[in-house]
Amino acid sequence: MKKILLPLLLFTYCFAMAQNRKINFDAFSFKEAFERSKIQGKLVFVDCYTVWCGPCKQMEAGVFKTDSVADFFNSNFINLKLDMEKGEGPAALKTYNVGAFPSYLLLDNLGKVVYKFVGGMSADKFMTHIRKGMKPGNEVEKMNARYTDGERDHDFLREYVLLKIRMSERIEAKQINNELMTIMTPKERALRKNWVLFGENRYAMYLSDVGSPNFKYLVGHWKDFLKEVPKDTIDKKMSAVLRKTCGWTMNGFYFKEFEYKRSDFEEYKKQIKLTEMPDKEQLLVLMDVAIAASEKNPELVTDLLVANIASFSEDNRRILFEYISMCSTIKGYNYPKIVLLADEVIKSSSNSFLINTFTKYKIKYATSNEN
Repeated sequence: MKKILLPLLLFTYCFAMAQNRKINFDAFSFKEAFERSKIQGKLVFVDCYTVWCGPCKQMEAGVFKTDSVADFFNSNFINLKLDMEKGEGPAALKTYNVGAFPSYLLLDNLGKVVYKFVGGMSADKFMTHIRKGMKPGNEVEKMNARYTDGERDHDFLREYVLLKIRMSERIEAKQINNELMTIMTPKERALRKNWVLFGENRYAMYLSDVGSPNFKYLVGHWKDFLKEVPKDTIDKKMSAVLRKTCGWTMNGFYFKEFEYKRSDFEEYKKQIKLTEMPDKEQLLVLMDVAIAASEKNPELVTDLLVANIASFSEDNRRILFEYISMCSTIKGYNYPKIVLLADEVIKSSSNSFLINTFTKYKIKYATSNEN
């Protein structure tokens, strides 16, 4: 019986071990890892994480414990797991321009970036990135080298900006974008292929969002883009960011990024008047709202909204959620004229959530404002 049980137990143990493999991360310093990389002829894989990062934990619990992934990494790389807030982490964060977590690096034995990618993902997508990174002359390695060697072709710089954003190297992306803008003519900036630097897309929050040089240029030169970009597309982009600009002054985000200057908003008003946006009159009101919010005048903000909200589009009425956010930060504020504002919303809006929200505020504050 013992002769039967022993092989069975060994088989069960080995089977369990085979189903619980994981990437073996070595407790090496960078110096030690690079030395081993040189001796073994392997790249160094670095998992850049923080203890509070949700996607980092998901990758650790799932993808890194996938048998095929673990086997591949343990055979092909020197694996390091680096807390970016401890030990060598803070220095590495600066050296390798880590701007999001998790970030993944493939480094050669000199510490040079061979490949970099960012974010939580499936095992298949993760391995696709890794296999790309292992190829000599991969996109990251090649484009970094081309830029370092002095290449400044416009198409190359545009694609390099987008690559930098995908790697969450946002500061460098903005610097290269600004470099590109200085060497392009107005006609070149307005080409359809360059709309990605100005339009609404996955890169917009880094290149053409509130207060950005690219957005300011677009508002001032929108006619240049009409030859290759539909007017409706341009109008929607400008309207969305101007509305967001107003919202940021109300929820406070604007002042974390920019110093308030009334002249900036007066300039926006001048530019809006020169556009042909369908909602230009509404946007002019929103710039006045932004000025009032920036100058801590909630009463004027309320008056402007009461007088104009019924004529706003549903998109522009969403500014009312930022209005509530602004008022909630004012200690003891009891929403004067909330009944008037709520009545305007209820009679004009088709947004049920907005209507329900203002109906509740009307009921809550109507009595207290009467007393």
